[in-house]
Amino acid sequence: MRGRWGAVAALLTATLAVAALALGCERRSQDAPAASAPAAALTATAGYGAEVLLDTRVAPGDSLMRALRGATDVDTAYGGGFVAGMLGRRSDAAATLDWFFFVDGVSSPVGAKDVRLRDGDVVWWDHRDWGALIDTPAVVGAWPRPLTRVAGRTPPVHADPPLRDALAAAGADVVDGDTPWRAVVGASDDLAAREPAWARALDDPEGAGLTVAIEDGRVTALAADGGPREPVPGARALVAAIPTGTDPADGVTVVVAGLDAAAARAAADTVAADPAVLLHRYAVAFDGTGRPLRAGGRAGP
Repeated sequence: MRGRWGAVAALLTATLAVAALALGCERRSQDAPAASAPAAALTATAGYGAEVLLDTRVAPGDSLMRALRGATDVDTAYGGGFVAGMLGRRSDAAATLDWFFFVDGVSSPVGAKDVRLRDGDVVWWDHRDWGALIDTPAVVGAWPRPLTRVAGRTPPVHADPPLRDALAAAGADVVDGDTPWRAVVGASDDLAAREPAWARALDDPEGAGLTVAIEDGRVTALAADGGPREPVPGARALVAAIPTGTDPADGVTVVVAGLDAAAARAAADTVAADPAVLLHRYAVAFDGTGRPLRAGGRAGP
Protein backbone atom coordinates (compact mmCIF):
# COMPACT_ATOMS: atom_id res chain seq x y z
CA MET A 1 0.00 0.00 0.00
CA ARG A 2 1.62 3.20 -1.18
CA GLY A 3 0.96 6.90 -1.21
CA ARG A 4 3.58 9.40 -2.30
CA TRP A 5 6.25 7.45 -0.43
CA GLY A 6 5.66 4.70 -3.00
CA ALA A 7 9.04 4.88 -4.70
CA VAL A 8 10.88 4.09 -1.49
CA ALA A 9 8.31 1.57 -0.30
CA ALA A 10 8.33 -0.29 -3.61
CA LEU A 11 12.07 -0.76 -3.50
CA LEU A 12 11.91 -1.88 0.11
CA THR A 13 9.14 -4.32 -0.63
CA ALA A 14 11.09 -5.80 -3.51
CA THR A 15 14.01 -6.56 -1.25
CA LEU A 16 12.22 -7.87 1.82
CA ALA A 17 11.39 -11.56 2.17
CA VAL A 18 7.74 -12.44 2.42
CA ALA A 19 8.50 -14.32 5.62
CA ALA A 20 9.43 -11.07 7.28
CA LEU A 21 5.89 -9.74 6.96
CA ALA A 22 3.70 -9.88 10.01
CA LEU A 23 0.47 -10.55 8.13
CA GLY A 24 -3.00 -10.12 9.54
CA CYS A 25 -6.53 -10.04 8.21
CA GLU A 26 -9.17 -7.82 9.74
CA ARG A 27 -12.53 -6.38 8.93
CA ARG A 28 -14.63 -4.16 11.14
CA SER A 29 -17.85 -4.29 9.12
CA GLN A 30 -19.61 -0.93 8.96
CA ASP A 31 -22.69 0.22 7.09
CA ALA A 32 -22.23 3.06 4.61
CA PRO A 33 -23.41 6.44 5.95
CA ALA A 34 -26.93 7.54 5.08
CA ALA A 35 -27.26 9.62 1.93
CA SER A 36 -27.67 12.82 3.92
CA ALA A 37 -24.89 12.08 6.43
CA PRO A 38 -21.26 13.30 6.22
CA ALA A 39 -19.16 10.88 4.22
CA ALA A 40 -16.01 10.32 2.20
CA ALA A 41 -16.10 8.52 -1.15
CA LEU A 42 -14.02 5.34 -1.33
CA THR A 43 -13.24 3.57 -4.60
CA ALA A 44 -10.88 0.71 -5.38
CA THR A 45 -9.87 -0.36 -8.88
CA ALA A 46 -7.34 -2.56 -10.61
CA GLY A 47 -5.12 -2.01 -13.64
CA TYR A 48 -4.77 1.77 -13.67
CA GLY A 49 -8.48 2.14 -13.00
CA ALA A 50 -9.63 -0.28 -15.69
CA GLU A 51 -11.66 -2.52 -13.33
CA VAL A 52 -13.79 -1.16 -10.49
CA LEU A 53 -13.65 -3.45 -7.45
CA LEU A 54 -15.28 -1.30 -4.77
CA ASP A 55 -17.34 1.90 -4.81
CA THR A 56 -18.83 3.02 -1.52
CA ARG A 57 -19.16 5.80 1.05
CA VAL A 58 -17.49 5.72 4.45
CA ALA A 59 -17.81 7.79 7.60
CA PRO A 60 -15.25 10.59 8.11
CA GLY A 61 -13.33 11.23 11.30
CA ASP A 62 -11.38 8.00 11.49
CA SER A 63 -8.26 6.77 9.74
CA LEU A 64 -8.43 5.69 6.12
CA MET A 65 -7.21 2.23 7.11
CA ARG A 66 -10.00 1.80 9.64
CA ALA A 67 -12.59 3.00 7.13
CA LEU A 68 -11.20 0.61 4.52
CA ARG A 69 -11.47 -2.28 6.95
CA GLY A 70 -15.08 -1.30 7.54
CA ALA A 71 -15.79 -1.66 3.84
CA THR A 72 -13.92 -4.85 2.94
CA ASP A 73 -11.58 -7.57 4.24
CA VAL A 74 -8.01 -6.31 4.35
CA ASP A 75 -4.79 -8.28 4.81
CA THR A 76 -2.19 -6.05 6.41
CA ALA A 77 1.52 -6.14 7.13
CA TYR A 78 4.09 -4.11 9.08
CA GLY A 79 1.96 -3.60 12.16
CA GLY A 80 -1.23 -2.90 10.24
CA GLY A 81 0.16 0.03 8.28
CA PHE A 82 0.56 -1.70 4.93
CA VAL A 83 -2.16 -3.25 2.72
CA ALA A 84 -0.88 -6.65 1.63
CA GLY A 85 -4.12 -7.71 -0.04
CA MET A 86 -7.82 -6.95 -0.47
CA LEU A 87 -10.61 -7.48 -2.96
CA GLY A 88 -8.83 -10.48 -4.45
CA ARG A 89 -5.67 -8.52 -5.29
CA ARG A 90 -2.39 -8.93 -3.38
CA SER A 91 0.94 -7.17 -3.21
CA ASP A 92 3.52 -9.15 -5.17
CA ALA A 93 7.08 -7.81 -5.26
CA ALA A 94 8.22 -10.38 -7.82
CA ALA A 95 5.43 -9.38 -10.20
CA THR A 96 5.79 -5.66 -9.32
CA LEU A 97 2.14 -5.41 -8.28
CA ASP A 98 0.85 -3.34 -5.40
CA TRP A 99 -1.87 -1.08 -4.04
CA PHE A 100 -1.57 2.71 -4.40
CA PHE A 101 -3.95 5.38 -3.16
CA PHE A 102 -4.81 9.02 -3.80
CA VAL A 103 -6.86 11.51 -1.79
CA ASP A 104 -8.54 14.17 -3.93
CA GLY A 105 -6.22 13.20 -6.79
CA VAL A 106 -3.01 13.61 -4.80
CA SER A 107 -0.78 10.77 -3.60
CA SER A 108 -0.46 10.73 0.17
CA PRO A 109 2.87 11.42 1.93
CA VAL A 110 1.88 8.96 4.69
CA GLY A 111 0.30 5.53 4.93
CA ALA A 112 -3.43 4.87 5.18
CA LYS A 113 -3.23 4.34 8.95
CA ASP A 114 -2.09 7.96 9.32
CA VAL A 115 -4.61 9.57 6.95
CA ARG A 116 -7.57 11.08 8.80
CA LEU A 117 -10.66 11.15 6.58
CA ARG A 118 -12.64 14.36 6.20
CA ASP A 119 -16.22 14.85 5.09
CA GLY A 120 -16.17 15.13 1.31
CA ASP A 121 -12.81 13.46 0.70
CA VAL A 122 -12.50 11.40 -2.48
CA VAL A 123 -10.20 8.39 -1.99
CA TRP A 124 -9.09 6.19 -4.88
CA TRP A 125 -7.16 2.96 -4.38
CA ASP A 126 -5.64 1.26 -7.40
CA HIS A 127 -3.88 -2.09 -7.70
CA ARG A 128 -1.38 -1.86 -10.53
CA ASP A 129 1.95 -2.90 -11.98
CA TRP A 130 4.71 -0.52 -10.88
CA GLY A 131 7.53 -2.01 -12.96
CA ALA A 132 7.52 0.81 -15.51
CA LEU A 133 6.53 3.64 -13.15
CA ILE A 134 6.76 3.44 -9.38
CA ASP A 135 5.54 6.81 -8.23
CA THR A 136 2.71 9.03 -9.53
CA PRO A 137 2.40 12.14 -7.35
CA ALA A 138 -0.90 13.36 -8.85
CA VAL A 139 -3.58 12.05 -11.20
CA VAL A 140 -6.55 13.43 -13.13
CA GLY A 141 -8.81 10.56 -12.04
CA ALA A 142 -10.64 12.63 -9.40
CA TRP A 143 -11.16 15.65 -11.68
CA PRO A 144 -12.04 18.43 -11.00
CA ARG A 145 -10.13 17.70 -7.79
CA PRO A 146 -7.63 18.68 -6.52
CA LEU A 147 -8.41 22.03 -8.14
CA THR A 148 -11.83 22.30 -6.52
CA ARG A 149 -10.91 20.72 -3.18
CA VAL A 150 -7.82 19.25 -1.54
CA ALA A 151 -7.01 18.47 2.10
CA GLY A 152 -10.41 19.79 3.15
CA ARG A 153 -10.01 23.22 1.57
CA THR A 154 -10.71 24.99 -1.70
CA PRO A 155 -7.42 26.33 -3.07
CA PRO A 156 -7.16 29.43 -5.27
CA VAL A 157 -6.88 28.25 -8.88
CA HIS A 158 -5.65 29.89 -12.06
CA ALA A 159 -7.15 28.28 -15.15
CA ASP A 160 -7.01 28.76 -18.90
CA PRO A 161 -10.21 28.61 -20.97
CA PRO A 162 -12.28 26.55 -21.47
CA LEU A 163 -11.41 24.94 -18.13
CA ARG A 164 -11.71 28.25 -16.29
CA ASP A 165 -15.50 28.38 -16.63
CA ALA A 166 -15.85 24.63 -16.05
CA LEU A 167 -13.88 24.80 -12.81
CA ALA A 168 -15.78 27.87 -11.60
CA ALA A 169 -19.05 26.04 -12.24
CA ALA A 170 -17.72 23.07 -10.25
CA GLY A 171 -17.00 25.26 -7.23
CA ALA A 172 -13.35 26.19 -7.73
CA ASP A 173 -12.01 29.47 -6.38
CA VAL A 174 -10.79 30.79 -9.73
CA VAL A 175 -8.42 33.76 -9.47
CA ASP A 176 -6.42 35.89 -11.88
CA GLY A 177 -3.21 36.00 -9.86
CA ASP A 178 -0.40 33.50 -9.56
CA THR A 179 -1.09 30.31 -7.61
CA PRO A 180 0.50 26.84 -7.53
CA TRP A 181 -2.91 25.30 -8.32
CA ARG A 182 -3.37 25.58 -12.08
CA ALA A 183 -5.06 24.25 -15.19
CA VAL A 184 -3.18 25.16 -18.35
CA VAL A 185 -4.14 24.59 -21.98
CA GLY A 186 -1.98 24.99 -25.07
CA ALA A 187 0.62 23.65 -27.43
CA SER A 188 3.23 21.68 -25.51
CA ASP A 189 6.15 23.87 -26.55
CA ASP A 190 4.28 27.04 -25.61
CA LEU A 191 3.34 25.62 -22.21
CA ALA A 192 6.93 24.60 -21.54
CA ALA A 193 8.03 28.17 -22.17
CA ARG A 194 5.65 29.59 -19.55
CA GLU A 195 5.19 26.68 -17.13
CA PRO A 196 8.41 25.45 -15.46
CA ALA A 197 6.60 22.38 -14.10
CA TRP A 198 5.69 21.23 -17.61
CA ALA A 199 9.20 21.92 -18.89
CA ARG A 200 10.57 19.68 -16.12
CA ALA A 201 8.00 16.99 -16.92
CA LEU A 202 9.01 16.97 -20.59
CA ASP A 203 12.64 16.52 -19.58
CA ASP A 204 11.87 13.81 -17.00
CA PRO A 205 8.47 12.12 -17.53
CA GLU A 206 9.24 9.40 -14.98
CA GLY A 207 10.16 11.94 -12.33
CA ALA A 208 6.88 13.75 -12.94
CA GLY A 209 4.99 10.45 -12.68
CA LEU A 210 3.56 10.69 -16.19
CA THR A 211 1.70 7.68 -17.54
CA VAL A 212 1.02 9.71 -20.70
CA ALA A 213 3.72 12.02 -22.05
CA ILE A 214 4.93 13.92 -25.10
CA GLU A 215 8.25 12.56 -26.31
CA ASP A 216 10.05 13.31 -29.56
CA GLY A 217 6.98 15.00 -31.01
CA ARG A 218 4.67 12.06 -30.21
CA VAL A 219 2.12 11.35 -27.51
CA THR A 220 3.09 8.19 -25.62
CA ALA A 221 1.33 6.12 -22.95
CA LEU A 222 2.21 3.27 -20.61
CA ALA A 223 1.27 -0.08 -22.10
CA ALA A 224 -1.63 -2.03 -20.62
CA ASP A 225 0.67 -4.90 -19.67
CA GLY A 226 2.73 -2.66 -17.40
CA GLY A 227 5.35 -2.07 -20.04
CA PRO A 228 7.06 1.25 -20.81
CA ARG A 229 5.41 4.12 -22.65
CA GLU A 230 4.75 3.60 -26.34
CA PRO A 231 3.42 5.94 -29.06
CA VAL A 232 -0.38 6.19 -29.22
CA PRO A 233 -1.46 6.10 -32.89
CA GLY A 234 -3.45 9.19 -33.81
CA ALA A 235 -2.89 10.94 -30.47
CA ARG A 236 -2.20 14.67 -30.56
CA ALA A 237 -2.92 15.85 -27.01
CA LEU A 238 -2.95 14.72 -23.40
CA VAL A 239 -4.41 15.61 -20.04
CA ALA A 240 -2.19 14.90 -17.03
CA ALA A 241 -1.54 16.20 -13.51
CA ILE A 242 1.91 17.06 -12.20
CA PRO A 243 3.28 18.74 -9.06
CA THR A 244 3.76 22.46 -9.62
CA GLY A 245 6.83 22.35 -7.39
CA THR A 246 8.44 19.50 -5.51
CA ASP A 247 5.45 18.49 -3.38
CA PRO A 248 1.96 17.93 -4.85
CA ALA A 249 0.44 18.84 -1.48
CA ASP A 250 1.67 22.38 -2.13
CA GLY A 251 0.28 22.67 -5.65
CA VAL A 252 -0.77 20.68 -8.72
CA THR A 253 -0.85 21.74 -12.36
CA VAL A 254 -3.35 19.99 -14.60
CA VAL A 255 -1.84 20.16 -18.07
CA VAL A 256 -3.80 19.95 -21.31
CA ALA A 257 -0.95 19.88 -23.79
CA GLY A 258 -1.16 19.30 -27.52
CA LEU A 259 1.21 18.84 -30.39
CA ASP A 260 -0.54 22.03 -31.52
CA ALA A 261 -2.85 24.51 -29.83
CA ALA A 262 -5.96 23.29 -31.65
CA ALA A 263 -5.52 19.74 -30.39
CA ALA A 264 -5.06 20.98 -26.84
CA ARG A 265 -8.19 23.14 -27.05
CA ALA A 266 -10.21 20.21 -28.43
CA ALA A 267 -9.11 17.97 -25.54
CA ALA A 268 -9.95 20.71 -23.03
CA ASP A 269 -13.37 21.20 -24.61
CA THR A 270 -14.05 17.48 -24.15
CA VAL A 271 -13.04 17.55 -20.49
CA ALA A 272 -15.13 20.67 -19.85
CA ALA A 273 -18.19 19.07 -21.47
CA ASP A 274 -17.73 15.57 -20.03
CA PRO A 275 -15.54 15.35 -16.90
CA ALA A 276 -16.19 11.59 -16.72
CA VAL A 277 -13.63 11.01 -19.50
CA LEU A 278 -10.97 11.42 -16.78
CA LEU A 279 -12.63 9.35 -14.03
CA HIS A 280 -10.30 6.70 -12.54
CA ARG A 281 -7.57 7.52 -15.04
CA TYR A 282 -4.03 8.59 -14.27
CA ALA A 283 -3.71 10.57 -17.53
CA VAL A 284 -5.39 10.41 -20.96
CA ALA A 285 -4.27 10.77 -24.58
CA PHE A 286 -6.64 12.42 -27.10
CA ASP A 287 -6.76 12.73 -30.87
CA GLY A 288 -6.85 16.09 -32.63
CA THR A 289 -10.65 16.33 -32.38
CA GLY A 290 -10.77 15.81 -28.62
CA ARG A 291 -11.67 12.11 -28.69
CA PRO A 292 -10.04 10.12 -25.87
CA LEU A 293 -7.85 7.32 -27.23
CA ARG A 294 -5.84 5.76 -24.41
CA ALA A 295 -5.51 6.13 -20.67
CA GLY A 296 -2.04 5.52 -19.26
CA GLY A 297 -1.57 1.85 -18.31
CA ARG A 298 -4.80 0.76 -19.99
CA ALA A 299 -5.72 -0.79 -23.33
CA GLY A 300 -8.36 1.85 -24.12
CA PRO A 301 -9.63 5.21 -23.05
